Amino acid sequence: MLRTIEKAREALRARPRVRLAELPTPLSYCRRLSEKLGGPRIYVKRDDLTGLAFGGNKVRQHEYVLGAAIAQGADCLVQGAAAQSNHSRQLAAAGARLGLETYLLPKLDARSHPVQGNLLVDHLLGAEIAPIGASDSSIQAKNALVERLRADGRHPYVTGMGSDEALALAALSYVEGLFETVEQLPAGISPAAIYTASQGSTQVGLLVAREILGLETEIVGVSPMGAEHEAAIPIEDIVAMAHAVADMLGISTALCADDVELRGEFVGDGYGIPTAAGLDALALLGATEGILLDPVYTAKAFSGLVHDIRNNRFGSDDTVVFLHTGGLPALFAYAEAVLAHLDSHRSITHQPTEGK
Repeated sequence: MLRTIEKAREALRARPRVRLAELPTPLSYCRRLSEKLGGPRIYVKRDDLTGLAFGGNKVRQHEYVLGAAIAQGADCLVQGAAAQSNHSRQLAAAGARLGLETYLLPKLDARSHPVQGNLLVDHLLGAEIAPIGASDSSIQAKNALVERLRADGRHPYVTGMGSDEALALAALSYVEGLFETVEQLPAGISPAAIYTASQGSTQVGLLVAREILGLETEIVGVSPMGAEHEAAIPIEDIVAMAHAVADMLGISTALCADDVELRGEFVGDGYGIPTAAGLDALALLGATEGILLDPVYTAKAFSGLVHDIRNNRFGSDDTVVFLHTGGLPALFAYAEAVLAHLDSHRSITHQPTEGK
């Protein structure tokens, strides 16, 4: 196993890479939260603190993705997603840091007006912003823009959905990310599970690293979207991506569909629509540990962890890690929904007792 770990690390060192993230990110023990839930010891891996324009998991991922882009001669970057896309915001920040023009195609969806949250940050970072319709295909819009840029003699690099290469390169960063997390845990502690919001790459990196390390840790991905969403990656594609990542590292993998736990029951009414359980989880972590989540990704993922703890999946002697993938600017775009949820709970709590 040690030989495999070193081989993977050598392969990672050999990949083109740019330095963007403040690493290692902290691993915080949540004592009050653990006591409140009466379950396992809970740690939060703070990849919301990667340091570039509010941080997030994509900053870590862009180190390998944009390292490859530059090595291939890219002179601009292309991404398109929801108006409150964390990926777009972190890409714009990375492009600004590296001097690469960044083209963003945000959707004119329910969170595109007024301009705030991630979309406001996109403007501040100097990205070229060309909105598309709420029901338009982001992949098709990106491909059309790439054709126009190439016709003008530019060399664009596409990130995110629609680029298998970029998604696999992004996964590499979380092979390293799990190595980092395991080294930060107290001696002799192996986590029973790691939970994270998952659109593919982050979970794939964790799965490959788990196999390299020989851990029995459960890697639980909580999907923020239904299978019908354009950016959703089915389990068979997650497996294929894991094999592509192993090839990049020069190692073999036995990963199959049975090894992938991708939970879809915490999505609620759809992508970008907060859930009551997610907003409860957001308030719980904030009130016990002073750590904030976002309503779209991390709150739903954390609600999955809370659900499983309350349903006795783990014992009090277990250790679990929640990988916080960031997304905090989006919180401000959901202020009305968050406050309404909090107010509804306060009104229930403060209702007078009947007869008094």
